[in-house]
Amino acid sequence: MESTTQPMPWSSGKKITFRFLFIYFLLYTFPFPLEVFSFAADFNLSTLWSPLVIWSGKNILKLDYEITVLPNGSGDTTWNYVQVFIFSSLSALGTLLWSLADQKRVQFDRLFFWLIVLLRYYLAVTLIHYGFAKIIKTQFPFPYMDRLFQTYGESSPMGLLWTFMGYSTAYNFFTGTCEAVAGFLLFFKHTKILGAFLSIAVMSNIVMLNFSYDVPVKLFSLHLLFMSFFLLVPDWQRLLNFFILNKTTASESIESVFQENKRRLVHGVGKAAFIIFVLATDVLYGLKNHRQLEGRSGNSAFNGIYEVETHVINQDTIPPLLNDTKRWKRLFVNWNDFLRNDLISIEYMDNAKIYWRFSPDTLKHTMRIMSYDSGTVYSFHYQKEGNTYFLRGTLYSDSIRITMKKVSNDFPLISRGFHWINEYPFNH
Repeated sequence: MESTTQPMPWSSGKKITFRFLFIYFLLYTFPFPLEVFSFAADFNLSTLWSPLVIWSGKNILKLDYEITVLPNGSGDTTWNYVQVFIFSSLSALGTLLWSLADQKRVQFDRLFFWLIVLLRYYLAVTLIHYGFAKIIKTQFPFPYMDRLFQTYGESSPMGLLWTFMGYSTAYNFFTGTCEAVAGFLLFFKHTKILGAFLSIAVMSNIVMLNFSYDVPVKLFSLHLLFMSFFLLVPDWQRLLNFFILNKTTASESIESVFQENKRRLVHGVGKAAFIIFVLATDVLYGLKNHRQLEGRSGNSAFNGIYEVETHVINQDTIPPLLNDTKRWKRLFVNWNDFLRNDLISIEYMDNAKIYWRFSPDTLKHTMRIMSYDSGTVYSFHYQKEGNTYFLRGTLYSDSIRITMKKVSNDFPLISRGFHWINEYPFNH
């Protein structure tokens, strides 16, 4: 265990604060580290906590609506906030019972040490996971065609951030490297302080982005930032003396957790295996997703924006009237998304936009456009003359004929590129 001085008695306030945070962090990080492994990665905590969350929202917090939305792409649902309330309540109750049952203990140095270890590893694994998702660029794919065609005013704040991040591979690599390096440094006792400082810098930026662009990961990122600061608590006096008070500061005395050679060997091998497993899992998973992204770009012949010129249903030509909910206005064949199959979107005359799965066959000159549940399927044969496509097919029992023209997608965002020399700002 790490120590620079003899154990000193803790104040009552310090012991109460520790008990509360110890219980809270255990609840929040559960089931880590088991979730690192595949057998526990898909364990659904919503199933475990939902009955208590829903009951608490109704009977304790007296919400005027029932909680029906479980955690999804958003981590800031009512469910999540009520769960934090439950964690805080259970931690307060646990602190009270613990304090009454253990009044004679004077300090929790050893338990505090292991709590720090848990948070170091939890934060390290999380930072490395998100870091490699940026380094290999799967978290922020390049903006889809419909996003490029969208005006700034039509974009949500989160959509604007995703477009900004998705555009630049270099910036993704930079931010991802900072996250991954911070996580890697946290694995080791000699570099944990540097890792905590870098984690604070990284997470501060992420928290500000989440709040500034309304990204629904505010609760999670705030917890990670708080953990980053908490890791510095054991060294706060030394850091204060060195950085602020300009006082002489003794170096940290770092001792091995285990004294026996056999235990030290087992610990070292186990730690190395865990780190290698985490790194290999994130790298291999990222590369697999990246290959799928690139592999599905084989439909690049169709990637683009198509203006619909005529839309005929059962021999009836549908005029391009505003607010028409059936007539196609544009079709976007996007950069393909391995998570949502070959993705396209159809914009209708009323400006509604629906995403579909897309399955073309360039040899047979056919394409199928399917809803996600495959309940609605357009089946087309197509002919191409220059940039014009003639689609003939069916939807249910209706015959469909569509003429659409591929328009230029030479957006400045794509074509501008990087320039060392700019005689004038190119700020369009």
